[in-house]
Amino acid sequence: MCAARWTSSIIIPIPKPGTDKFRPISLTSCFSKVMERVLLNWLLFRLESKLSPRLYGFLPQRSTHHCLVELYGRLTSTSVVAFIDLKSAFDVANREVILDQLVDFGVTGNLLGWVREYLRNRTSRVLFKGASSTVQKFELGTPQGGVLSPFLFNILMHRMLSLLPDVPGITVTCYADDICIHAHTPAVLQHFLHSFSISSSLCGLIISPEKSRIFTLRNPRSLPAFTVGHSVIPVCTQYVYLGAPVRILSSTPARQRVHPVVRDLLTRLQLRLTPLQWLLNNATGVSIPVARTIYTAYIRSVVDYLSPALVQLPKSTLEPLEKFQNTVMRLILGCPMSTRIVNMLHELDLSPLIDRIHANVTYFTVKCLHFPHLSCHYSQVIRTFLQPHPRLPRLQPGGRALIKTVCSQLQRLDINVPVADIFPPPPPWMLPLPMVHFTPTYKAHPPVLQKQLALDAIASVSATIVTPHHLYTDGSVQADGTAGCAVYSPDAAPPAEGWVGRRLPAQSSSTFCELHGILDAVSLLCERRLNGVVICDSQAALHALSSPNPVCRHLVNRILTALALAHDRLLVIRFLWIPSHVSLAYNDTVDRLAKAACGLPACDAGPAPSLRCLRTRIRAAFLLFTADRTADQRAASVTIQHYDAFRHHRFKYRRRGLWVRRHNVVSARLRLGSAHCGRWLAWETSLTTPPVPCATLPTRITCATTAWTVLLWETCSRANSLSSPCANTCCKATI
Repeated sequence: MCAARWTSSIIIPIPKPGTDKFRPISLTSCFSKVMERVLLNWLLFRLESKLSPRLYGFLPQRSTHHCLVELYGRLTSTSVVAFIDLKSAFDVANREVILDQLVDFGVTGNLLGWVREYLRNRTSRVLFKGASSTVQKFELGTPQGGVLSPFLFNILMHRMLSLLPDVPGITVTCYADDICIHAHTPAVLQHFLHSFSISSSLCGLIISPEKSRIFTLRNPRSLPAFTVGHSVIPVCTQYVYLGAPVRILSSTPARQRVHPVVRDLLTRLQLRLTPLQWLLNNATGVSIPVARTIYTAYIRSVVDYLSPALVQLPKSTLEPLEKFQNTVMRLILGCPMSTRIVNMLHELDLSPLIDRIHANVTYFTVKCLHFPHLSCHYSQVIRTFLQPHPRLPRLQPGGRALIKTVCSQLQRLDINVPVADIFPPPPPWMLPLPMVHFTPTYKAHPPVLQKQLALDAIASVSATIVTPHHLYTDGSVQADGTAGCAVYSPDAAPPAEGWVGRRLPAQSSSTFCELHGILDAVSLLCERRLNGVVICDSQAALHALSSPNPVCRHLVNRILTALALAHDRLLVIRFLWIPSHVSLAYNDTVDRLAKAACGLPACDAGPAPSLRCLRTRIRAAFLLFTADRTADQRAASVTIQHYDAFRHHRFKYRRRGLWVRRHNVVSARLRLGSAHCGRWLAWETSLTTPPVPCATLPTRITCATTAWTVLLWETCSRANSLSSPCANTCCKATI
């Protein structure tokens, strides 16, 4: 009965957007999901390298952006592209073909038995509008919504792709059941479609000709009819692939004020903005930090997803998107139209939307150059164009704009992206569980107490290890961007060169430096076959060792591999966090060594910068545009000078520990400076002995003890008829 519960599920129909159909999402038990996760980790480790490189869905470090840039980097005026849709692909997936392919991959024994039992005897019942159907048994398909189902569907797609002939000039990319076939001649594409129809039928997949399309930049009348079986596939000159348009015109068509791509995007953004407007009621609405989170996660994420398509348009064409973000910022902050945009960007910690679009695509290109096996053609085109006297292929205007824009940004930032040295993680069944201990202390404790607690924690952990050796690690990032790490041990013999730190790439993150120090310490213990305690003052680095999605994954994989080797050698290595700067002698020693390592000469054979470091560098470079624009406007703007007094002091939008939007809006208007504050400051500078300046109002308002004070000031600030609202006697008396 227990096994039957693991293979049973409840189907919840979810409406498909824009249609009257439903997507059957299967809800399985928690025990089943845990077991599926275990099986998925084993299968990914054994089969990920064997899967076809043309698969991009539900695999690590692969996304829809890889499919899009691969298409944009190939599309020319002679291209003919077939977008194939599979009918109910997950529901009709042949389980026997999946198991057959697993056997061909070499999966046997208990692992194959677990997968077979997961697929067979599956029962489900539908729950819709409070009514439940009878339990039915399904012989085909994998449960949509299951943890293991997407990977098993990739196994089926791999079998289908392996049956296709290798035709020169044909490129196939698959993201789940969305298949893109690119060709340069109609005859070659038609011949390949015939082979595709045969291979898909052998795998039990059904092509839907009415939903499939043939995209071309040529005249559709000059093309022959494309058929799959006995059905004709319609031809189109525009198609939305994975939510992004395929054909992008570089200029706005005549008689249209807004570019069609931007207009459609603004329509989607406006629909998502409506719920946020409901939540931004000044009396009972959400606070400013919560509203910002909703905007970035629910609204701006749509723009981030379409960045590879939007970067192909000129910046002047994207101005409506920038105006949309400015409107949203005014809604979130509750500020009038007179508020400076640069002040709102600094207050909400946002970047201009156009700069963010270019930064996103630049960083994604860096990832593709770092892992060229994920997007071979796009990476090759970018590296070719970065060479002296490049020769760009004859792409469509949008693709040429994408390549030129990205390459110009990389050349301007002087970023040389090395190819990643892929370090495979240890097998999941050998994955060690890092033994991490934390000193039980708080920031509120006095330094003497924190030091004593740290010493007690070191003694307690050392008592559980036979002949322990203590290794202190630390990483350092200086103000000029130089970085380094160091290891020091008071009871282990130093290396041949002594306890000297390691110079790390410039602009490295602190976590990257700390993890490198931990890696050096663990490697030293494994090399000398010593038990030890690795003592570190970075909680982020220690948490990354046990995180399912850690930062600096390649470093974490190397540390875990070293721990697996130590486990095989019967070594005991434990990690301990202690607070920093509590006057521990050895901790201060390793801190000095790490800072001294930042001044060592850079070594070409040193570690390559992480993707996180490159991302920080790219975003910082794009933020310079906003800083330069602020500097240009500062001399003529009183409100920018007003905000400069507050921007370096992070203000928490709360009062008495409660998130009250009404108080948030008042504080935001005071900090940012609106029209009446600008007039007051201009008038103030003309007096020899000015009264209480408006610059002191935020501190006084936030320190007030009654809500009616805030309400009274807000009423006075809305009196636009006053030449100087702050000169009101009631406001002065209250303050």
